[in-house]
Amino acid sequence: MMWQRVSCELERVDAPGAKGTLMLGDALSVDLSAYFGRVQCVYLDPPYFTGDRFTMRMRVGEDGWQSGRRTIELPAFNDFAGASLEDYLAFLREAIHLARKLLTDSGSFFLHVDWRASAHARLLCDAIFGEAQFRNEIIWSYQTGGRSMRYFSRKHDTILFYAKSKDHYFDITKVPASRKEQRSNHLKRHVDEHGRSYRSITTGGKTYIYYDDEPSYPDDVWTDLSQMQQKDPQRTGYVTQKPQALLDRIILCSTQPDDLVADFMCGSGTSLISAAVNGRQFLGVDSSRQAFSVCRKRLAETAVTCLAPFSQVPVMLDASAMPGIGFYDVQLNAYTLAGDAFDRYGKKGQPMRIAGLDAVDQWYAGLINNGVFVAYASAVRRKQTPALPTALSIPLLRGTLAISVMDVLGNRTLWTASGEV
Repeated sequence: MMWQRVSCELERVDAPGAKGTLMLGDALSVDLSAYFGRVQCVYLDPPYFTGDRFTMRMRVGEDGWQSGRRTIELPAFNDFAGASLEDYLAFLREAIHLARKLLTDSGSFFLHVDWRASAHARLLCDAIFGEAQFRNEIIWSYQTGGRSMRYFSRKHDTILFYAKSKDHYFDITKVPASRKEQRSNHLKRHVDEHGRSYRSITTGGKTYIYYDDEPSYPDDVWTDLSQMQQKDPQRTGYVTQKPQALLDRIILCSTQPDDLVADFMCGSGTSLISAAVNGRQFLGVDSSRQAFSVCRKRLAETAVTCLAPFSQVPVMLDASAMPGIGFYDVQLNAYTLAGDAFDRYGKKGQPMRIAGLDAVDQWYAGLINNGVFVAYASAVRRKQTPALPTALSIPLLRGTLAISVMDVLGNRTLWTASGEV
């Protein structure tokens, strides 16, 4: 069976559950007007104005995913290296304006920044959303990172929380948290007539009672959500990845099932995963090819529509397909990039040699109909499943049999078999 490279308008995953869209592009340049006024929650974790060029560590092949020793460093994003503060603030202002346009009248905006931009960001949000719509300056405190002897170690991020209007939706009861022990330490303990334990304190002539079995809710200092550890199974290798528990709290308190969540600088896609897991729709956009690759893999079993151009790099693919009873069995046999594709990723001048299917990070089998590639089956490398499955089955439906491959460099190609299924 002969395979040839093609392109199509979009890719869609045939899967149950919450639906979403993943786009490759600069959100400040692409047309998102179709989403204006439809988004219930916008979470934005933009560049922090570090002046650095960030990379991601991509594991290569089964051995790389098992041991972590075989990796390549790929460009992730440019955090305004060489740019002025004025350039950065102009970018941030435009992003905040876009967030407000996307939101419904009852919507929420969460802007995740650090010490470099928090003061500037607060002023920009006040000007764009209005001071009256400010809800919280959330301090996310953590223990990871280095220590300083020249100043107090910087161990927190700031999340600015704004509402679109006075019709704002917010339900703190959806995000119960562990009770803070320090509150209990100075309160008197009692037991009521029903045997329930409670604590009380009298101040200003009024007695406050707190039952031990009542749920506790977060305040604006979050110390109970840790940063991701090096061996966390959630880790994708993409820099600045946030833990899902953080996004769960943000999304669950500000949205209801089937609401739309948007993150138009989505990076590793944690916000999209949180939205999908919690039954919300999602819109994710990022300009990094590596970010798109990581998100696509994490959403492999999610009902997502992908909009991104296919790569034009020189590559060869060998595959086969056999009809069965109601299914086609598709086999990926070989994937070959140009001989010098990995030369720049070697160490100490020695080019890295990556051969065969070690170059493949994920692949999908499906059918093309009316310009849309519908993926019915996926094979991806993860830490839990480092070996790449080379055989997939798809339903025997009308359409053109097709395979989408994403390699370790982030190249995305689409291939069709000759003839109709």
